[in-house]
Amino acid sequence: MLMRRAHNRQNGRVLLFAAIVVTAAVMASHALGIFVKPAGLVDKLCVDYVIIDLSKGKFRVSPEIASTSDGTESLDSMVKRLKPYALVTGTYYDENNRPLGDIVSGGKVIRRGCQRQGIGFTSSGKIKFFERKGCSKIDWRGCVSGIACGPRLVRLGKKDINVKRDGFKSAAATNKAWRCALGATKDGKLILCAVSQSITLSTLADVMLELGARDAINMDGGGMCAMYVDGKYKVEAVKPMSNILAVYKTK
Repeated sequence: MLMRRAHNRQNGRVLLFAAIVVTAAVMASHALGIFVKPAGLVDKLCVDYVIIDLSKGKFRVSPEIASTSDGTESLDSMVKRLKPYALVTGTYYDENNRPLGDIVSGGKVIRRGCQRQGIGFTSSGKIKFFERKGCSKIDWRGCVSGIACGPRLVRLGKKDINVKRDGFKSAAATNKAWRCALGATKDGKLILCAVSQSITLSTLADVMLELGARDAINMDGGGMCAMYVDGKYKVEAVKPMSNILAVYKTK
């Protein structure tokens, strides 16, 4: 759930009524497991995000791959087919539209890729972060779903961007593009974020830190940048999608 602060001054009764309405909305959101953060850098940039508590068993997370023969699918088609509560752009893809990062679904690795930073989800709603080093493979044991992309943005509450370590050219550190990211707060809530203006990885990391991320990774962006939450398209991709990370309501 996204909330914006009102700037117009009203009389005392209207302000009191507004406060009651906002408080009720926040309480309802917390009961469902959806949280909001105070404004700051997030308010200055074109940022859309949602923070979801997976531990209550009301949501599940799964990467999804395009269903068409050419490996791409429009965002609208994926939303209509999958009916998620929320989604954000997934991992990179090759010239044949095959995902370039690991895809884990139903407890099985259904795609192996070269990306070095992964985020996984257990059946109890815990979020785990992984790093593939050298020629090793990410060990997804214990996760029912997951996806790998990169570079890493935040580690243990601090900015941690090393594009060379994560298999990218040095220019990746300074390039600006529309961005998507996944993260987890220190108390284990999932952050989905999309920034619909051109920023660097460093600025994206700052956004994720402001949203309370203890750990976070970059996802595909640019013309693929997309986000959908609770029936609304927050950011619409310019290009057809290869894969996404979807969040579903279970209760």
